[in-house]
Amino acid sequence: MRTSLLNDLRQMGRILLLRRPALGSFSPDIGKLPWLILFYALFAVGFSIAVQGTAGGRVDFHLRVFAPFIGVALIAGLLQCVDTRQDGGRAWLVFTLLLLLLPAAGFFYAVARPILNGLISFDNAYGLLSGFPVRLVWLLPHFISVLPLVWFALAGTLFIARIGQGSSSWRRGLYVPLVGMSLFAVFTSTDTLVLWKVTFESAPKKEAPGLTLNESVFYAQPRILDERLSAIAPGNAGVPEIFFLGVAGSEEDVFKREAITFEELFKNRFGTSGHSLILVNNPDTAKELPFATRESLARALRRFGEQMNGNEDLLFLFLTSHGTEGSRFSIRLRPFNFLDITPDTLRKMLDESKIKRRVIVVSACYSGGFIPALADENTLVITSASADRSSFGCDDESELTEFGRAYFDEALRETRSFTEAFERAKTIIAQREKEDGLTPSQPMMAGGSALRAQLNGFARRGENGAGQ
Repeated sequence: MRTSLLNDLRQMGRILLLRRPALGSFSPDIGKLPWLILFYALFAVGFSIAVQGTAGGRVDFHLRVFAPFIGVALIAGLLQCVDTRQDGGRAWLVFTLLLLLLPAAGFFYAVARPILNGLISFDNAYGLLSGFPVRLVWLLPHFISVLPLVWFALAGTLFIARIGQGSSSWRRGLYVPLVGMSLFAVFTSTDTLVLWKVTFESAPKKEAPGLTLNESVFYAQPRILDERLSAIAPGNAGVPEIFFLGVAGSEEDVFKREAITFEELFKNRFGTSGHSLILVNNPDTAKELPFATRESLARALRRFGEQMNGNEDLLFLFLTSHGTEGSRFSIRLRPFNFLDITPDTLRKMLDESKIKRRVIVVSACYSGGFIPALADENTLVITSASADRSSFGCDDESELTEFGRAYFDEALRETRSFTEAFERAKTIIAQREKEDGLTPSQPMMAGGSALRAQLNGFARRGENGAGQ
């Protein structure tokens, strides 16, 4: 007896509810396969039109939308190979029913998951679970967002186990885990239903020449770093002070401008003269300022740790550069091949410096990944974006990055509270991104629970007296 596609869809609902399909409700029917492929293709085309449109720009097709069909066929073939007593119809039945699940999984990834991620953001989780370790809170949104995919895989595995009844126990014990893992891989591969992507090409930017490396630069840099480190004055016992360390990691002028501008801001507003240093990767300052590298940053942190009064003073570490997926902070100055800074690398440097009280601001794309590694009760971490988002304004056409402008140049000129400045900047940035039609960067803040009294003390200090 052949069953209708509509009835198969109803039975799929029972499978998703982890219930046994109605007895005799299915029959193998390879004739349904073209209709399933057509349905999935039309769904993908409709969604692509809604998201990408149909005109303008360069169109790149992504046929990987159909990759899950191949995965489902492999699962059906796996069942047939592992249990040779199955007839071909049973494998086709598995194939047909799993194809019915694919649009649901694809729709979840394309539509429901972004909404879920917005509702269960790190900020929301951190507010609800403020007493939990930061690493655990960080994992919660990711865990919740993947739960429906786990459910899809569980439902499919349970269904396959049920239709495999009658096979020997060792065969069931072998193929059910394999198929379960395969199902999860297939469903998580449906991360987009967009068949094409439209991009608008702009005129290529003329890349500025890198640093001209000669003897004067080569020999000057070690001397410049030593001189700047030796100029860091010790903290005054009994007087809590802020030490400022700025790192402009990439050679674009916007990062150099931020490091120089915000160092002056801290000298004027927070009295960091004598307790301040910037490391800058830029051809224009190669004979004036020390380069920003892993080694120079580690040496600077060790020097600050030696000069600070550990139970009184506060380090404000500001890092500005490009960022890459995986939360790597870019260190770039041609023709050198400097190593990027990772969250774990920075954590190790800070621990070795023995600096106890820390406020760290990372302005870079994907910088939210620094929070799990760095944030704790004595370390407040602020990032310009979440771990999976870009921030904006990091090209030479910008005077300052969008985050730097909002947080330092606007909010911190109005308030002396680092946390209040973040809340103001977050609102400013969200409004500007909305007006410009940009994907929200989602600036983040975490940690620092033991610093609240000290931060409030710095915020209450008067505007006069060099920030004291």
